[in-house]
Amino acid sequence: MLTTVLFSGCNNPEGGVKEDTLEEATADTAVMYNDENARVEADGVEIKEMGDGFWNDIDFESPVVDVATLRGVDVEKRATNDYTIYTTDEQVLFDTDKAALRDDAAPKLQEIANEVKETPGNSPIRVYGFTDARASADYNMELSQQRAQSVKDWLQSTGGIDGSRISIQPMGEKDPVATNQTPEGRQQNRHVAIVVATTE
Repeated sequence: MLTTVLFSGCNNPEGGVKEDTLEEATADTAVMYNDENARVEADGVEIKEMGDGFWNDIDFESPVVDVATLRGVDVEKRATNDYTIYTTDEQVLFDTDKAALRDDAAPKLQEIANEVKETPGNSPIRVYGFTDARASADYNMELSQQRAQSVKDWLQSTGGIDGSRISIQPMGEKDPVATNQTPEGRQQNRHVAIVVATTE
């Protein structure tokens, strides 16, 4: 399951960066304002900012939570007190070596979106993309980024999730969950994970 969402200000004549203010926010922008741990949207929704330390320490082998509706669409749910992880292997969402979502990916992503909508609206979400190690590291990183972006775009445009909550993180061949020396292991390493932080 990534490029993170970047926030930048406008350059001022002295060459520095002008700090954004809440008044300058528009309906399609998110700005840092006052609390460095929150993003405040123009409509007043405050999205908690977890920081890279949080996202880099996700344990993708957290305890499994059995949910029948997700099991039926080949999605695995794991959870801790701090986050929930929805994982599916890449064959469920993508054709081999492609980043465009398969036509039959929609029901799987919709079930995830339905669950995500039950979390507070200020819960940030990060989509991680993983590959096996068969191609070059650079290629794998690019493919995992494109796939994570495809999932983010679907969650926003079709799944009804506020896009300002979602960031992506390409992992490429890093952090494999199985060996890359066997076909079975490589298959396990090709997956997308959607992580929803717990904010309450």
